[in-house]
Amino acid sequence: MEQKFKKISKSSRNSMMIALLFGSFIALLAETFLNNAIPTIMNSLNVSQTTAQWLTTAYLLVVGLMIPISAWIFESFQLKSSYLTMMSIFLIGSLICLIAPNFECLLLGRLIEAVAAGSLMPFTQNVILLLFPKEQRGMAMGITGLIIGFGPAIGPTISGLILKYFSWRMLFLTLSIASLLVMVAAISVVKNITIPKSRVTDFVSFVESIIGFGLTLYTLSEVGNTGKVTPILLVLFGLGIVILALFVHRQLNLVQPLLDVRVFKNWQFDLCSLLSTCSNIAMVAVELLLPLYLQTIRAESALTSGLVLMPGAIIMMICNPIAGSLYDKLGVKKISLFGFTMLILGTLSMLFFNAQTNLLNISICYAIRMIGISFTMMNTFTAGINLVKPNLTAHANAAASTLRQIGGSFGTAIAMLIVSLTANSSTNKTVALANGFHAAFILLTCLAFVGMVFSLFLPQNKRYY
Repeated sequence: MEQKFKKISKSSRNSMMIALLFGSFIALLAETFLNNAIPTIMNSLNVSQTTAQWLTTAYLLVVGLMIPISAWIFESFQLKSSYLTMMSIFLIGSLICLIAPNFECLLLGRLIEAVAAGSLMPFTQNVILLLFPKEQRGMAMGITGLIIGFGPAIGPTISGLILKYFSWRMLFLTLSIASLLVMVAAISVVKNITIPKSRVTDFVSFVESIIGFGLTLYTLSEVGNTGKVTPILLVLFGLGIVILALFVHRQLNLVQPLLDVRVFKNWQFDLCSLLSTCSNIAMVAVELLLPLYLQTIRAESALTSGLVLMPGAIIMMICNPIAGSLYDKLGVKKISLFGFTMLILGTLSMLFFNAQTNLLNISICYAIRMIGISFTMMNTFTAGINLVKPNLTAHANAAASTLRQIGGSFGTAIAMLIVSLTANSSTNKTVALANGFHAAFILLTCLAFVGMVFSLFLPQNKRYY
């Protein structure tokens, strides 16, 4: 049965959308908020870099685990209480991090934050898909894409500025205050527009989802962190794939599946989801590679690295709503082809980076890439959602978001593995690392070309949903 919802006025709709997006922005900001604080936390809590890195890795891991069950949360509970509960959980996690006396307590707080963050973004997307008719979804999801890209992109810059004058604990005080303000606003503007369905939770599906996605995302994260593929990681990855296969088989045979994977029977939805995933890989891989390149090859500071990336984040903030509006008028094919063309141009330029490349040129290349991602990631995602039946919208959102999250983990893992393997081929560490980054940029250029070719198979007409 299609998800039933109550219509509200335009002003109430817009206020509600703003509150939901601000909550999602805070959760996505937290993804990269600690990247610049890792060295400070290592000294403060006396832990190694490998250990401290789990503050980011574990956060992303739990976020990935929560996405598959987001459709069940959205359909089973009152909208307002669900949102306030998720924001409350995020606030509790941030407060635990703020007062954490040791690393274990800090990591616990991050995990609690991630439980809420993993559900917040797909939850918000589901609400927006209900609030706006299909012919207006491009603009609405374009604004949503602004949050998805701008939050993680601006995180290192904001945290770099805060860390210049305050301790790392100020990062969590900032997140706590922001969360509390969003909750206060949500109490008055978020409405219960959905009618929850009475459904039974399949415990076996829940366990399979957690273990299967958990093992898969963990192994990909480890490869990305260490740049190595070990036999143990291969075994765990294989086990995760087997459990996910069992999960998929079970969902196909349940009357009320936790995640309805039948959405993947629609090949055009699959194509759109694949292109959205390619765009996400292109975004998150460079957001990881470029700061490392600047700090290891160029010996730039963390703050400088964040400032180099900031124009790209601002460009993305401007371009996302524009791209969404053009999608509503022109359709997905032309928009996607333009986006991947810009992505190719920006990434090709990175192949010529060296130790003497002007920082302004690096920033411009990154900004050109972000224009391309603005036109591809959320527009292809929206096109895919528009292609499924209304009763499958929440499940399509969860499935496509999960694919995008796993794709991002897989892409960054492969990129870092290439950097590591190439770097080991030379005795000169600086030259070796430069070669490694060059090889990773070649990979991302090829990915952009693949996206352009696949875009040719998107529907030509704009009203194909």
